[in-house]
Amino acid sequence: MTVSLALQEESDDAFDLGAVDLNLLLVLHALLKFRNITHAGNEVRLSQPATSRALSRLREIFNDELLVRHNRLFELTPLAEKLAPKVEAALENIGTIFSSRPAPLERFCVAMPDHLALLLVGQLSGYFREVSPTTVFLPSVSFSNVLSQLENGQVDLALGLADDAPPGFYCRALPPIMTLCLSRPGHSALKGRVAYADLNRFLSIRIGVGHNPGFGEFYDGLESLRPRGGETLTVPDIHTAARLVQDTDAVLVLPAPSARYLASRYRLETFLPGKGAAPPAYNASLIWHERWHRNSIHAGVRSMIASHVLQDGPAGGPPS
Repeated sequence: MTVSLALQEESDDAFDLGAVDLNLLLVLHALLKFRNITHAGNEVRLSQPATSRALSRLREIFNDELLVRHNRLFELTPLAEKLAPKVEAALENIGTIFSSRPAPLERFCVAMPDHLALLLVGQLSGYFREVSPTTVFLPSVSFSNVLSQLENGQVDLALGLADDAPPGFYCRALPPIMTLCLSRPGHSALKGRVAYADLNRFLSIRIGVGHNPGFGEFYDGLESLRPRGGETLTVPDIHTAARLVQDTDAVLVLPAPSARYLASRYRLETFLPGKGAAPPAYNASLIWHERWHRNSIHAGVRSMIASHVLQDGPAGGPPS
């Protein structure tokens, strides 16, 4: 019997938190702080009648007046005086819970040609997973208004060429990269008897808008690699270019790392022309805004890009 009575008393004293509107905690905090219904209502964005109803509900819950009128002002009851620091601490703890949520993801955007993105996206994604897991790597293969985007923070780093970068930017020119010709298997140029200048007898493929130098313009350096004087077809991206090389007598000249990647992916052949000089080297630069010059993560990205773009060695090395 004694045990039963004890359990009954414990059950009667238990407080059902789920039955209480926890918004009342904010109202209670405001009332204890301002000791004024109107000011408390303004604090929690409630009307005066709504704040009065909330006070009535709080009085029912605590079975205490909480605020009592004295000389046209409200004073706290002894219970309210004891509640004030506890309510303050409770709201601080709740604020700590919600402020501990994961930080929003940051992003790092690199503008670069699509044929170089094929080589770099995996490496850069792995780099950010290791050194900055909250950063999402975003490649951009659009060269529209790149310098403006670097200036306003939409793009963090660019890989390409700019003939006239304005003040406030840093530019690191990469060493010239050897180039290779790309063709379908069985192409007549594979026999090594066609000079680079004579490759213009075959279809030449231009990727994207081509070479548009000028102040504030940013572009890929592929246009300077194409043999001049022959039929030219402009395509939107590197994959379309590779498919055309598969199915036609077109010849595509690319930086050696890109050429080898596409050759393995699309079952194409790489070669160097015969009878004279190799194709011109591919040139590119890293360009970034001065505000990121001393940032360690940005510096790491620049070093990684340079090492992977140049991994095939300097211009003039032999094809693999």
